[in-house]
Amino acid sequence: MTRTSAISPASTSPAPSRAADLVIVGARVLTQDPANPVATALAVRDGRVVAVGSDADVRPHVGSRTEVVDASGHVVTPGLTDCHQHPVLGSEMARGADLVGANTLDELRTRLADHAALVGPDGWVVGYGGEYGAFAGRTLHRDLIDEAVGGRPAFVWMSDAHSALMSTEGLRRAGITGPREFADRAEVVCDERGPTGELHEQAATSLGYAAVPPMDGAELAARVTALFAAQAKLGVTGVHVLDDGPGTAATLTALAASGELAMRVRWAPWCPPGEVDNLAQRISDLRKAIAPEGLLRLAAVKFFADGAIDGGGAWLQEPDCCGESHRSQWKDIARYADAVAIAAANGLPAWTHAIGDQAVAHALDTYAHTPAPRGTRHRIEHAEVLQDPEVTRFATLDVVASMQPTHMDWSLPDQSDNWSKRVGPERAALAWRYGDILRAGGRVALGSDWPVAAFDPRRTLAGAQLRRPAGESDRAPYGSSPGITAAQALAGYTTEAAYAAGEEAQAGRIAVGHHADLTVFADDPTRVTPDDVARLPVTATIVAGSFTHRTDI
Repeated sequence: MTRTSAISPASTSPAPSRAADLVIVGARVLTQDPANPVATALAVRDGRVVAVGSDADVRPHVGSRTEVVDASGHVVTPGLTDCHQHPVLGSEMARGADLVGANTLDELRTRLADHAALVGPDGWVVGYGGEYGAFAGRTLHRDLIDEAVGGRPAFVWMSDAHSALMSTEGLRRAGITGPREFADRAEVVCDERGPTGELHEQAATSLGYAAVPPMDGAELAARVTALFAAQAKLGVTGVHVLDDGPGTAATLTALAASGELAMRVRWAPWCPPGEVDNLAQRISDLRKAIAPEGLLRLAAVKFFADGAIDGGGAWLQEPDCCGESHRSQWKDIARYADAVAIAAANGLPAWTHAIGDQAVAHALDTYAHTPAPRGTRHRIEHAEVLQDPEVTRFATLDVVASMQPTHMDWSLPDQSDNWSKRVGPERAALAWRYGDILRAGGRVALGSDWPVAAFDPRRTLAGAQLRRPAGESDRAPYGSSPGITAAQALAGYTTEAAYAAGEEAQAGRIAVGHHADLTVFADDPTRVTPDDVARLPVTATIVAGSFTHRTDI
């Protein structure tokens, strides 16, 4: 992608103050605008698109200071938005021993021991991405890791980040000596000897993790900045952040205030059951801390209707095959409805984590009684198991399904994985039904749930079509629900992402007046095979008219 002299300023060009800042010509532009689906050029001024059409159409917008880029052979799409992510919380969590892919207990222990050797005799051993498969046939227990960490304090995040395992010394330092009572159904798991080390769901994991020395604020901000830069290289121009973990508010607001934020961020801080009465004040405080114009915006409130299937914390209509996953995270489910109503009264929709079929059904029932504020949409996050009656309700209620196809990467076609064993074959057939939701007229936005899954949007675009990991052609698709088309997958990161945030009038398409957030590919992501799209080079990424990534061609 190079500066071109093919289009020079026209003799009748606008005054320099009205000329475009950036003009791209010679490209295949997939606008996602039904009125003008394919173009070759576009012009940008003040972070907005001011012209879309042919090379000749944008020529009047070229002035003496306009950067004109020849993108011949490249394909421009609206900027890709990851609709579910935890960039700050994940950057804090993803430190220490990388346990991703350690599928046996021996391998997990080896990685923990290797890291323990680096932290000194008294240092904390922190691990992330613990695989449930490594504990197959066993319960999570501190006895399984104490020797590996050499008696040190240890905290291991499991892969879904809904459970954690602490060592004996870690529990001692955290002051966890027995069961605790939480506002939700989080649990410090205990046996006849006291705490096993397993911490189940957010309130419990937060209790244990509070004992781990926090990451320095400057380091955390640097990690988030580096994370966003890495995502920019893969075409990501925006993320929806769905948490209120330690450091999230401070880091995002500081980056936005300093002008260092190079990603469009839509934030939905969570409201746990014990904080319902403080929700209105929390919304007010955050609005005061966030500039009304800028890349960071308060978009919604996140709620948890349930936990995760792998750890037995989801809310299914019938218990899972281990007798678990049969209740909500809320002890008093009526308070969830109260919280959704409070958010709506304060102008924000609810984005509800609902994995099990009963959790999804209850969240949709709640939304039916409390519609989203005008111009916004309620959402269901994940919806991993979905019964037939709920498939059509997404369209009926105008609720967006925010889904993460690459979560299927851990669910094996022979159903030998932990997730599949827990739900059983009948419910496994009802898994990740984003294709069914689309066919019923619903809206599906796509994302990664990083750090649970990789943030590379190309992998998600491929996985949404294939229902298996890209590049593993010998692996059968998971479940009986079909995949979606390449065009539908791209829409999940563009038009549907904008719709999910209530921003379809100014984002998600390449149209006059819309944000100039753009992703440039070396080829057409809707025409290459799904396996190939996972390797498709991204040659440029543009946020608000400025390059955040660029390679010379």
